[in-house]
Amino acid sequence: MPVRRSSDKRWRYREYVQIADGTTVRISGSAPKHDNTRTATQKALLEHVERVLYPGRGPQPKEVPTYEEWFHGRFWSEWVVGRKNKPTEQRSKKIIYDCHLKDAFGSLPLDEIRVTEIAQFRAALVARGLSDKRINNILAVLSKSLKYAVDAEVIERSPKIGLFKVERPEIVAWDFDQYARLLTAARSEGNDWYASVALAGEAGLRVGEVKALRWREDVDLIAKTLTVNQQTRNGETTTPKGRTRRTVPMTSTLVDAIRRLEVVREGLVVRNDDGTSKSDGQADAAMQRICRRAGLPVRYWHTLRHAFGTHAALFGVNPWRLQAWMGHKRIDETMLYIHVAEAHARDLPERVREAGNEEPDPDRRVMRMLSERSHLRPKTDESRSVGKILPKLRVASDQTAAVSVS
Repeated sequence: MPVRRSSDKRWRYREYVQIADGTTVRISGSAPKHDNTRTATQKALLEHVERVLYPGRGPQPKEVPTYEEWFHGRFWSEWVVGRKNKPTEQRSKKIIYDCHLKDAFGSLPLDEIRVTEIAQFRAALVARGLSDKRINNILAVLSKSLKYAVDAEVIERSPKIGLFKVERPEIVAWDFDQYARLLTAARSEGNDWYASVALAGEAGLRVGEVKALRWREDVDLIAKTLTVNQQTRNGETTTPKGRTRRTVPMTSTLVDAIRRLEVVREGLVVRNDDGTSKSDGQADAAMQRICRRAGLPVRYWHTLRHAFGTHAALFGVNPWRLQAWMGHKRIDETMLYIHVAEAHARDLPERVREAGNEEPDPDRRVMRMLSERSHLRPKTDESRSVGKILPKLRVASDQTAAVSVS
């Protein structure tokens, strides 16, 4: 039988073919690995016979596009646009191509991008001092574009691209005193920025979600909830990160901050005088002013979101509930806040602890404790400076006593 199944479970063929000059040629082969069936093996046999009998009729080699042609052509239209990458994702891919991939691979045909070329490219990125995370982002774009070329049958295989193992950095969040000082400083910036800080610190909204929040569609002052439906980044309004809509309960502090806004309850909650959305530059500049006014190092809006998640974890929130409030796709993202709270446990302020003891419902207890943070009295500059000096004085006196005793 020309087609049979061997002991290793692979379908194979073996046959003798007589060509035009009377010579007999023995041919053999196997089914493709991805289609190890009798039918596929018979087809492979017939194709092999045809190649032996009619060598001029073989399939012509395909013309392989260069990486630049592929990236800006089918990959961009079928993968990036066709899979509805967000404008921020498209912008990131364009920057990575223009700054890194164009010079290294733009003129190379796809089938000439091999492991050696990628290893040399990775070494060049390391030599430039780029972080491991940044290098991984660049290699991920390269990997996706080459793997889609395999899926589209433009090339047979994609070279293996290894990424660096990167540990996620520990979450940086404001503590209770710093958060109270930020809220006090934000009040001086105006009701719009005070509401923005409260939305980020009392409900965990990202800055893009704050700028896209709408009165009628997203804010329910009767139920005291917010529904995050969209975000605005780089002037583009899209679905939230992760494409997940979520509903978050409002603390009493947040309700008060929103009610301070002197606007008609239509359109955007936080907006310019003409009704347009705040720009990224306006938001960053406002946060710089608020941090300086509060006497704190400049950190941007996401640190307020971290404060919300970390403080809620300190107050004993259910991790699955926190995941829903923050809009995480995976619980391991939420557990980062739980781990930070466990590793840096703090004694809760008495006012916050008493507010939690008065509420039996777990979720409401956490929301009351979160709200009480805004009523904590920030430490004055004088008390902070004294607190830094006193420990040094005590150490100095202890050392003097030790010297006198000896």
